[in-house]
Amino acid sequence: MRFLAEPNDANYKGNVHGGKVMKWIDEIGYALSVLYTGKYCVTKFVDDIEFLKPIHIGDLVQLKAKIIKVGNTSLRIKIKVSSQNLVDKQVKLNCECFIVFVATDEAGNKCSISA
Repeated sequence: MRFLAEPNDANYKGNVHGGKVMKWIDEIGYALSVLYTGKYCVTKFVDDIEFLKPIHIGDLVQLKAKIIKVGNTSLRIKIKVSSQNLVDKQVKLNCECFIVFVATDEAGNKCSISA
């Protein structure tokens, strides 16, 4: 997932809000979990989120998600967020974390991924 950080993503100092980054993490985790399971999935928890460096307005933001564990009803996904200043081309790692999604059935109950 790649896009430019926009002014409405930023706080008064010009850095992207941590909450906005968390939203992006949840969105890419959701997309990957649904693509993998073919089922509606919900966030169970986010683990070890660490904000390392700020993202600035105009940076090209990239999120990478990788499934690292598949359980009976859940997926553990590692997500890395990086950004690139398009003028000086410098790339920096901004954030990384683990997130767990649970597959659900039509009633909203957790269900088996392999079913």
